[in-house]
Amino acid sequence: MEPLVSSHDKTRLMQIPDVELWFKSKAVKSSAAQRKIIYLAMFLIAFGCALFYAGHKNYVFNERFYEYKSTGVIKTDEPLNVFTHWSNYIIESSREKREEKNREMLARRVPSFKLMDEYVGESFVEEVEGGKRVYNANELSRTMSHAGNSWLEFIGIFAAVFGLVFAVFEPKLTRHPQ
Repeated sequence: MEPLVSSHDKTRLMQIPDVELWFKSKAVKSSAAQRKIIYLAMFLIAFGCALFYAGHKNYVFNERFYEYKSTGVIKTDEPLNVFTHWSNYIIESSREKREEKNREMLARRVPSFKLMDEYVGESFVEEVEGGKRVYNANELSRTMSHAGNSWLEFIGIFAAVFGLVFAVFEPKLTRHPQ
């Protein structure tokens, strides 16, 4: 039906049962569409805020890492601090033996680093081929940004703004000419 010229025409037409039923079904459909848009807007705002918060607080992708360093491989019969106190464990007092042991210890120094997302203590021992490695924690934790958190923040802002736009323009989206 084309827009009615005056409300007087509408009132006269509403006396016909089929026209009255048509106007009521149109009003019900309009309120259902309006309700759907409002629910969608509320969902987008809530979901967007949750995504932004999760990205901002690094709940999904961790950005804090702990660095552990191992000096070299320790043989099975050696103490764990052999690389720092090896000179205390030598019984031989000759200079050549000490220099030979010093060269051996320098040759065995093959540093290894591990970045871990959890703090596992001041140090930990890991079994490797040929012995074991003692990893000691670095004093400071590292922060390395993760692109996933930035994307969560972006998508969260986008969804929240889109939800706000739906909420603001909802009357224009559900308005029908009368």
